[in-house]
Amino acid sequence: MKKNLLKTLSLVLTICLSLSTVGCQKKDGNAKNNKEVKTNESGMSFEANQKDNNETFKPADYCLQPKDEYTYEFLGLKFKLNDKILEGMKNKDVAMLDDQSPIDQDLKYAMLTFSSLTEEQKNAEINKMGEGYVEWQNSLERIGTLGMFKKGTSEDEISKITKCDTHKMIGTSSDGEFEYYLSTNKASKFAEELDKTEVNIIDKKARPENGFVLAEKTDLENTVPFGGEGVTDLSNIVTKDIEGKEFSKADFEKYDLTMVNVFATWCTACVKEIPDLVKLQEEMKSKGVNIVGIVTDTVDDNGENKDAIEKSKVIHEKTNANYPFLMPDKTNFNGRLNGIQALPETFFVDKNGKIVGETYSGSHNFNDWKEIVEKELANLNK
Repeated sequence: MKKNLLKTLSLVLTICLSLSTVGCQKKDGNAKNNKEVKTNESGMSFEANQKDNNETFKPADYCLQPKDEYTYEFLGLKFKLNDKILEGMKNKDVAMLDDQSPIDQDLKYAMLTFSSLTEEQKNAEINKMGEGYVEWQNSLERIGTLGMFKKGTSEDEISKITKCDTHKMIGTSSDGEFEYYLSTNKASKFAEELDKTEVNIIDKKARPENGFVLAEKTDLENTVPFGGEGVTDLSNIVTKDIEGKEFSKADFEKYDLTMVNVFATWCTACVKEIPDLVKLQEEMKSKGVNIVGIVTDTVDDNGENKDAIEKSKVIHEKTNANYPFLMPDKTNFNGRLNGIQALPETFFVDKNGKIVGETYSGSHNFNDWKEIVEKELANLNK
């Protein structure tokens, strides 16, 4: 399941980054204050990134995976899909995806979508960057949706959002703010099967700070945390950096506070902020603060991604990075890296390996990072 999570995460982040050079900002992102570091200023050339821009993937490989049961605690829904729908998902005849209203605004809707795939759509390859994925997604024939809508949303509005012509109200959320609907298109050959979905309304948890409500809180099959927000202890982590040097609790113990910057080699915004992080490391190290990077794409379905590791080494050298770039371990940092919906993402760890303070999404400039680190350091010493 970890591999599927990483694959889904990679797609989500790629799509987000195609929309913004400062990353997929879940909170305020401080986009207006970000220092625009030109690629050549960080020692990288456009030629070095050209291969990334031309890389392709098959979107059909990144759909949500079939499971015996799904639990979405931020939606307040637990459900089981009909066997024929699950079989369709296994054969890639059915694509299960997720969709919600803008995460930086009041939540109006959030839903799981089900669409039919033609042979052409199953095998389609598109560029990682650009609008290819959105165009592919819009070309799919909608079977139906399962989701929640702000109470008072008209059926006409629901039809436009779901692209469906038939709607069955299931109930109201535990907080009374949303209504649940199972929507279908009568003409779809899978509509009748989707209508057999077993749905249970459960207690709906408050919307998480990052605004994204479509992450399952736990992996029911393997009990691996899907969202990393619940992870608080990294003291047992043993991994290595891109040069093969071991990293463990002993490395956390050397500093009062360690800033952990999670990024990927293909993330332009991530690479652009590294020079500011280098400067930050030089200034804050004497105050007991360390920085480490975690390069998410150095591990893939086949284990170590040698291409991404080599790219990481080039980035490390060209940006004069003075801190280690780590690789995800087999636990994905005890699940802390699972479910991240924006890159770069940054969090802090104390000398005992405990995660402390706040989580920060998006890239920031040197002055903003310095203010953040000093605040986290001061809070640590209270």
